[in-house]
Amino acid sequence: MLNTAASKKKKTLDLWDKIEIVVERDGETGLYITRVEDIGPSRIVASKPEYVKGNRLLADNIRVYVQFRKPDAMYRFPAKIVSVPGSSSGAVELFPLQNMQRVQRRNFVRIDRKIDLKFSRLKVGDGNRRLLEACWRDSYSKNISAGGMLMWVGDNIEVGDILMIRIGDYDSMGLPRLMTALCCRIVRISEERFAGVEFIKRENLSRHFHARELARLPGQIGQFDNHIQNNMVRFIFEEQVRERQKGLI
Repeated sequence: MLNTAASKKKKTLDLWDKIEIVVERDGETGLYITRVEDIGPSRIVASKPEYVKGNRLLADNIRVYVQFRKPDAMYRFPAKIVSVPGSSSGAVELFPLQNMQRVQRRNFVRIDRKIDLKFSRLKVGDGNRRLLEACWRDSYSKNISAGGMLMWVGDNIEVGDILMIRIGDYDSMGLPRLMTALCCRIVRISEERFAGVEFIKRENLSRHFHARELARLPGQIGQFDNHIQNNMVRFIFEEQVRERQKGLI
């Protein structure tokens, strides 16, 4: 059990929990995933780290960051990594160098980011809930999180409307090509109308669409689930790391 400096409470890192190991050096990162095999008073034993992405490689006795998610947030702490002596499985030991800190709330950190996208209104939130024909319009985001974004909509979009969204850089963000979103608020920025939208996860689609309507829509809109949302959480976190390294935040 590791102490959380940020909250002064103890958060449990359990056996077989999935953790991420991040190598950061000279503005570049390497990301690996592994699972906790044993927890001691001053060290954690983890299974062989599996490479996910990035340009930095793991090596013995280097400083890394260990991060993992709990229902309320992402947690992170620095550690020294060492191969387990005599291990044929590639297991590693992680020796924490500081207390764990909460670095990101679960629901949901936003970053300012202009991302080109297209949208089409699927349903109007005025009680007439029939499915509309697709009519795509160019747009862009002002900020984005794993739960939604603030995007330009111009005229005609109102609170309660449901949109289909195609984000231009969806692949690098770990998102499906098409998603649906609920318009939750309208704001004006420099006389332009923007909508705060909430992405609709797969398990919530039936709240907004009948089965026949879902059958008419592209299958990709059903891909946005907890796993994809976690990909987005990771993307946002890594973007924060890059901005912090550049001195932007």
